[in-house]
Amino acid sequence: MDWWTLGVLIFEMLASYPPFYDEDPMKTYAKIMHAAIEFPRHFSKEAVDLITGLLHPKATKRLGVLKGGAKKIKTHPWFKGFDWDALYRKELSAPFIPDVKSPEDMSNFAECPGEDEEMDFPPYEDDGSGWDKRF
Repeated sequence: MDWWTLGVLIFEMLASYPPFYDEDPMKTYAKIMHAAIEFPRHFSKEAVDLITGLLHPKATKRLGVLKGGAKKIKTHPWFKGFDWDALYRKELSAPFIPDVKSPEDMSNFAECPGEDEEMDFPPYEDDGSGWDKRF
């Protein structure tokens, strides 16, 4: 498991942008090397603590690598109340289920700026191979 990537993912899911972004790739690299993260105000102290632990610049000092491993992450206060056993059993309900009227319904997505040509994809048809059974 790449714990650093988990930290980036959690940050992006909460902030809607990456933790080390900069227009200049060298500045992005410097931010990564120094773990220079500016947290939005709406982040809880638990989220900041978890992400800071996962994004430690020294891989050997990251949360998940230290004594206690993954258990330290699963028992972190940010995950309080999360049912890991239900996740493992695939029994968790989705926190949000969008209303989809048809296979072509795109009402749940924002339009991309500058997209002036219509993409015409045929609706999905299951080929019966079962390739998606494990999803």
